[in-house]
Amino acid sequence: MNLERHIEILLLDNDCVIVPEFGGFVAHRLSARYEEAEGLFLPPLRTLGFNPQLRLNDSLLAQSYADTYDISLPEALRRIAAEVEELKGTIARNGEYEFNNLGKIRLNAEGRYEFTPCEAGILTPDLYGLDSFEMPTLPSGAQIRQLNVADRDSHTDERTITIKLSTLRNVAAACIAALVIWLFPSQQGADSKYSVANSNFNTELLKRIMPREVTTGAPKQLAQQPSEASTAKENVQTPKVPAAPAYVIVLACQVSQKNADNFILELQKKGFSEGRTIMMKGKDLRVVYGQYASENEAYNALRPLRRKSADFAEGWIMKLPNP
Repeated sequence: MNLERHIEILLLDNDCVIVPEFGGFVAHRLSARYEEAEGLFLPPLRTLGFNPQLRLNDSLLAQSYADTYDISLPEALRRIAAEVEELKGTIARNGEYEFNNLGKIRLNAEGRYEFTPCEAGILTPDLYGLDSFEMPTLPSGAQIRQLNVADRDSHTDERTITIKLSTLRNVAAACIAALVIWLFPSQQGADSKYSVANSNFNTELLKRIMPREVTTGAPKQLAQQPSEASTAKENVQTPKVPAAPAYVIVLACQVSQKNADNFILELQKKGFSEGRTIMMKGKDLRVVYGQYASENEAYNALRPLRRKSADFAEGWIMKLPNP
């Protein structure tokens, strides 16, 4: 059906296109907006509405038919009338009809037409190339304090106390010497019969009190104390290697899934098999081609593709966002 193609082309330069005996398609602009929940700025766009009361012929559509097919205005009106009857019959049989790149019209229970415009908006030359971008809001002072408290509570205070074995030996020896002096004080004067040196003190008591490493002199480390080397090794973290940047050739933006699939199928028929779709933030479906390691490599690939096919004439280079 040629009718929808003529409507789409006329809407490039007009805000209203009337289809005689059917209704009028009216375009209006939506300003750029910010989606706070997603932290996303969306560009301005032009959306479409349908008014079934606008049925009077203003000759805009008829003139487009006459200029395209080199026919007279009466002949153009007959062609339009035939296509309108075909359109009405399709809606009556299927309950709806989808206009490519415009929207979907359906018949409700009351027998009236209801129109749902394309989410990406209609093609507008002065808005072409505008894209959405992400800018999250900065947290308030109270939110920053809450984040700091949560971060502090999520980390347990783990401390390791390291004591040298020689220090333990010195402390143990000092405690034992004090104990010996307190339990067996030597008598003062030259007539002393007993002293610490020749006393019958049982040294087995000292062996039971002192650690085995101190009494035997074996240079062993305490099993429960982690070594400094193992502690330092556990604290070493493997650095993360950032992903290499990738670039693609963008062939179409803000298209429906159906149109994107048809476009990729046409590319494959022409021998270009690297076409695919990607979904950007903000429900922006794009048709892209290839994947290159650098921007310069992508431009070098685009130049010969433009000479091979007109599908690449408006292509441009985009860096893929980090995963």
